Amino acid sequence: MVDLLVVVPHPDDESFGSGGALLLAKRAGLRTGVLTLTRGEAGRTLGLCPREALGQVRTEELRKAAAILEVDHLEVLDFPNGLPQGAEGEGRGQARGPGLLEHPEAEAAIRERLLGLRPRFVLTFPPDGLNGHPDHVAASRYATRAAEGLAQVVYFVRPEGPWPVTHRLRLPEWALVRKLQALAQHRTQALSVLGFMERYPERLWVESFYVVGRSPAEEVREEPWW
Repeated sequence: MVDLLVVVPHPDDESFGSGGALLLAKRAGLRTGVLTLTRGEAGRTLGLCPREALGQVRTEELRKAAAILEVDHLEVLDFPNGLPQGAEGEGRGQARGPGLLEHPEAEAAIRERLLGLRPRFVLTFPPDGLNGHPDHVAASRYATRAAEGLAQVVYFVRPEGPWPVTHRLRLPEWALVRKLQALAQHRTQALSVLGFMERYPERLWVESFYVVGRSPAEEVREEPWW
């Protein structure tokens, strides 16, 4: 049983969008979980492992990050990791098929976990996937549908839109330190980590969320939603 379940497609998504939320929820006494739908086998290797071993390596990176984030429940599913458009030839591993968008059965797999874990909140990508990555879009779609009638869905969103921000978490120093440590565990994806730090440094210590169904006219709350 968990109170807050993060549902994302790839190892490292949990730390970028919700590392601080996981830590603060745990500090508040909630039980937390992460469900990753793929093993991230289509990511970059940076020469740190053979391409055929990338899924296994990224799963281990995720386990280390989850331990730092004090996650109570971690599960990694084995749906195929797709590549974003134009990502071929970037030193990435080979994607097995077109990715999550072509595997709607992932929705039933998520719902099965929700029935077993009974979270009060499901935290995932917004419908646009933040950056348009097809796996992000699919994960949002499946998690939102799977949670219907079972849990409150919350999206981690950009502070500038297009999804309204209902809650904003400014991480205390201890939480920022642990979030950075968690991000550092994803060594094979170091270019993505550095790119995020270069483009969105403020999102390292301020995380923005939209509680689905909450009126966008309401004032942004500088506090957790739980």
